Amino acid sequence: MTRRRWWLVGGVSVLVVAAAVAGVLIWQSLARPDTPQEAATAYLRALESGDPAAVAATGIDVSETALGAFAGASHLIEDAEVASIEQTGDAEATADVSFRLGDEDRTARLDIIEVDGHWIVGSSAFGTSTATADLGSSVSIGEQTVAVGEAVQLLPAEYAVSAAPSSLLEGSANLLVLPREDAEVTVEATALPAATAAAQEQLDEHLAECTSSDSTTTAGTPPDGCGIRIPWGTEFRAVADVRYRIEKSPAITLGATGFVADGGVLVATVTGTGTDGAERTTTYRTETWSIRGDIAFTEEELVLTAW
Repeated sequence: MTRRRWWLVGGVSVLVVAAAVAGVLIWQSLARPDTPQEAATAYLRALESGDPAAVAATGIDVSETALGAFAGASHLIEDAEVASIEQTGDAEATADVSFRLGDEDRTARLDIIEVDGHWIVGSSAFGTSTATADLGSSVSIGEQTVAVGEAVQLLPAEYAVSAAPSSLLEGSANLLVLPREDAEVTVEATALPAATAAAQEQLDEHLAECTSSDSTTTAGTPPDGCGIRIPWGTEFRAVADVRYRIEKSPAITLGATGFVADGGVLVATVTGTGTDGAERTTTYRTETWSIRGDIAFTEEELVLTAW
């Protein structure tokens, strides 16, 4: 086949795809429900499909957060039916629906509203969920990460709510979201070994800064949040220089909101003027170097703050 022939075939393929996309867009525009019954049915079928695009195509005002969570829903509604429709105004109606979710038969009442000549499900298309967690400032719901303590609107489905970030924390809980209902879920999160390793790395970097050559003030006072206490005040009138050497970093242990690091070995060589007025150099050594602080888990990482 000649190059010209390939280009002709390719051009035809592009035209076919473009026509198909245009056809979908036209179909979605024409297929917008013209009755409350059709709107309720379209909404239920979209939920059953588990397809976020199908949900968005119904015309409901749905957030990216809700769509992202729905994309990773663990269980979807089944056997959904519209039991009855009641017209409550020129542009308002209600629909009584039934479906199965969480191994139970359930019912709900949906508000149906008319927008631009088409009927859609209103705010009752969602339930509201608030998550809490033992550790972390966020959780993962489906494929979406949301802040702990923040009420978010979600589509009716069953979701696995997991501790975040998953690379540092583990723990999950089941969340059932139903139309019009508020739900709360608590994730019992625990730190993975990777979290301890990340915290130790941050601590080591912090202690390296604490003991760098420019970390000590001219008065010989060690920086805050370093756990360094050396009794040179009994032997020195003034300190001119301090040199630190870390022989062993304190080993960190994580708690729910803080950390403890113990067992460090630190050597400090102090140079200055002794109490007798003569130049003096003394080396101090501690084998019980310890430090305390706070920890926090953001959406992506652990943040350590030493006291």
